[in-house]
Amino acid sequence: MKLFAGKVAVITGAGSGLGREYALALAEQGASIVVNDFGATVKGEHSQSNPAKEVVNEIISRGGKAVANVASVADWAEAESIIDNAISSFGRLDIVINNAGNNRPSSLVNLTEQDVDCQLDVHLKGTLAVSHFAAVHWSKVGPQQGRAIVNTTSAVGLHPTSGGGVYGAAKSAIAALTVSHAQELARLGVRVNAVAPCARTRMVADSPDVLALMPEAQGFDRHAPEHVAPLVVYLSSDLCRFTARIFAIEGPDVAIYQPFGVEQDWTTHNAWTVDALAQTFSQLNERSSTRAFFPGGVVHHNTPPGRTVKNLSEFEN
Repeated sequence: MKLFAGKVAVITGAGSGLGREYALALAEQGASIVVNDFGATVKGEHSQSNPAKEVVNEIISRGGKAVANVASVADWAEAESIIDNAISSFGRLDIVINNAGNNRPSSLVNLTEQDVDCQLDVHLKGTLAVSHFAAVHWSKVGPQQGRAIVNTTSAVGLHPTSGGGVYGAAKSAIAALTVSHAQELARLGVRVNAVAPCARTRMVADSPDVLALMPEAQGFDRHAPEHVAPLVVYLSSDLCRFTARIFAIEGPDVAIYQPFGVEQDWTTHNAWTVDALAQTFSQLNERSSTRAFFPGGVVHHNTPPGRTVKNLSEFEN
């Protein structure tokens, strides 16, 4: 039995790169796919290409079922039409993969309002809108096990750094939404998790400094987009035991992030004074977290150093 036999998945930004790999992988496992892609450039500007249709043709040629959808996730009404497309085409909805994204790198000094709006609209509003309308549909149908939402975050959002800008802020917000939505939608049988992928996509190709860290390799190419798909398939399937968790993957390396937590705390008998705070904090050494997925090497969280997890089902809550 295939993992997604009889199930229906909506995948945004599925016309190329990671989204395309997700669509092909879920279709291979029996899912009927709504291949959503607005047909935009990396910077979010609309183009005349129709990559969604090309992926649909590829799925159908392999014996799968799929329909193309060119709605923009950044538009509230169009986001609703994506979910409606799944219902009208296949009669149900089981899986949502929020993958659509863009990037307009800019320093804080040179940032424009369009840079801000374009990225927040697609990443943050887009994830919210598609998830909202999926939740509305599931609320009407009633609780049912086996539903899943997989969001897309980034190491840039999980480990903010200089240059991360609006893109990183949006990805950080998506991680927060993942945890919140997981708690809210559990009553409907929906698991909500997020993935921080490290792969060579057209977005990376548009950033020379990042691309230089992901050179194509002879033999196994750790940054090929297809290596991310098995994790997304797992998180979308009934094999997954998790909700409200953030995963990262780079080629053969996979990790689960810990949520934000208190590093250290103090108490006093009365209200704090500025001098007392200065004295207390002076005892701490300045430090910053460097644990993150970076091209060419990963620091694992909650797994022994250097361990490659070959079977995702061996993770436990």
